This record gives sequence, C-alpha cells and structure tokens, in this order.
Amino acid sequence: MRGIRQWMSDHSEITGIFVFLLIVIIIGGASYGISYAVGGGVKNTAPSGQVADGGTKSSDSQSGAAGESGDNASQPSNGGESSPSQLESSSEASESSQPSDGQNGQNAAQPSNADGQYAVGDTINEYGVYFQIVDEQVTAKIETNLRRVPSTEKDEDVIATIYNGDWIKRTGIGHNGWSRVEYQGQVLYAVTSYLSTDGTSSSVPTYQEVSEQVTAKEEVHLRSEPNSGSEENIVATLTNGEFITRTGIGSNGWSRLDYNGTEVYAVTSLLTTAQ
Repeated sequence: MRGIRQWMSDHSEITGIFVFLLIVIIIGGASYGISYAVGGGVKNTAPSGQVADGGTKSSDSQSGAAGESGDNASQPSNGGESSPSQLESSSEASESSQPSDGQNGQNAAQPSNADGQYAVGDTINEYGVYFQIVDEQVTAKIETNLRRVPSTEKDEDVIATIYNGDWIKRTGIGHNGWSRVEYQGQVLYAVTSYLSTDGTSSSVPTYQEVSEQVTAKEEVHLRSEPNSGSEENIVATLTNGEFITRTGIGSNGWSRLDYNGTEVYAVTSLLTTAQ
C-alpha cells in the first residue's frame, strides 16, 4: 500500500484524471439506474418510421392499398360501398353489354307504339319469316287453306279453308311468300299469291252441274253473288232442315242454288246433302 501511495504522490496529475473518470462513471451509472427505476424498464425506442417489432410502419398511401393482392386499384372512399357515380358507370357498362334492339335472335323492329303494339310498316319475325305489318282485308282468289304455321309440310296444320268472297283481315306480308292473317280470333298463315285485296278471283269459276237437295249444316246466307264481302247481297238465310235445290258446285268454293226461282249462292262447305 505504501508503494501505491508513493506512486500516486509522484504522479498526482494522472491520479487526478483517473479519479475524475471514476466519478463520471459512478454518476452515469446512478443516473441510468434512476431512469430505469422510474420508466419501468428499458424502452426499445425505434427510429422514426420503424415499429418496435422491427417491421416497417406503413405510410398513409400504403394503408390505402391494404387488402389488395399487388394491384394498384383504388378503394372506395366511403367505407367500401360504391359511390353513386360508380354505380351509374357500372350500370351503364352492364347495359351496354346487353343485347341491343334486334339482337334477341329475331332482328326485327321493336313495337313502335307506346302501348307495345306493332304499327303498320313495322317488321316482326315469326317462325323465321319476316312479316311487314299491314292492316287490310283480303279474300281468296281460289280455295285457300289457312294454316297454323307458314308451311305446307303437314296437312294437320290446316285450320280452315276460305274461298273467293270470304273476307278476312291480313296483318302481315312475309318475305317468303306467306301472309299473316286473322281468322276467328286466331293468327294463321296463307300463301300470299292465293289472296286478293280487290276481290278478284284467279279465274272465272266453273260449276259442275248437279241437281240435288241440300240444307245448311247449321245456318248459311244465300247471296245474289258468290261474295261474302257485303251484307247487301244477302237474299235469305237457310237453316238446318230447310231444303233447296243445288244446281252447281263451283270451283271457287261456292254452290249455285235455286231459291224460289231465283239463282243464289252459298258457301259449299256450309251445306250438306239430304240424308
């Protein structure tokens, strides 16, 4: 110990430095201890922009893209619900993707009337036939079948037969030689070339001469001419059980009759011979 004190006495300046450093260390340690006791432990303070677990804090721009799988699509600004402008643009896109008029498989014009009815001049597609809408009365030039569909393939499609002088309403003229007609509340079809709007027949009818008694199946008008387009030519009405003489069966679907000495006509299909 005497040697140490002697050395310290001989080197007083160095000894002073050591003592000063020792004091600084003691004071620093005491300060750290006090800070630890007050703070409850060591804080792992991270530099600005870093989180305590070592991950990088997301910026506002990054948090706005949370949940995206790498794409840069912007999210709705009102809690995930589309704004009215977004809905409108979405609706417009949806509507534009739908078939427009004429893309429903028929390529026909849509009804031009506000009530959804077709107007004269419109075009409709039925059974693959394009019909231009018309509104006119027609009669048969010759005996003409009215069919359920615009085709002559099946006889069972024949619903009725009309003759020259039988007037019905034509509602459409097809591009392939068929007409669309209305008959007793039904939509039927007939060959256009067999129909006439002026009542003329394709030829002068010929009558097979006969002499037989006939009556009406139910009731039939007797007319002064073979034409049912007007009520003015009705001479009388024949009912079932009343018999008159038939003198001819015409090629136009009419029968020539003798009614009390007057030549009259009636639709052949409405008559029956005496049993």
